[in-house]
Amino acid sequence: MKRFKDFLREKRDEREKKLCELFLALEHHTYKNIPNTRNSLRVDSQNTNTLTQRHAHVYAKPNGGGKQLYSVNLDGSGHDGSSGAVIPANHAEYLRGLGFTIPDNLTLESLDIDSLSPELYEICILDDDV
Repeated sequence: MKRFKDFLREKRDEREKKLCELFLALEHHTYKNIPNTRNSLRVDSQNTNTLTQRHAHVYAKPNGGGKQLYSVNLDGSGHDGSSGAVIPANHAEYLRGLGFTIPDNLTLESLDIDSLSPELYEICILDDDV
């Protein structure tokens, strides 16, 4: 006959196994592979406490593997130091499909010189050849 202590241990082990399986299933759904690439992304929701927008972290390999390539806010600005990153066109197309506003020049948080108003900015172009 099984001791009560052994019965409890088996139940605990079963519960932990189910929780582990659930975590792995949820982790798999956390990362989405970007179509026609070997890259993946995770979309994080906005956080009003830390004043962060909804944003995506893009990784070099499927399922969140490899190094992070860049992260982008919903408005198309760089997130976590990704300002100035140029993203691939197929990434931009996929992100736009998710509701992200990606600049036409594919550069996160950049200014288009033609869109600047001379009344608001003083533009200096530095040239090393002069």
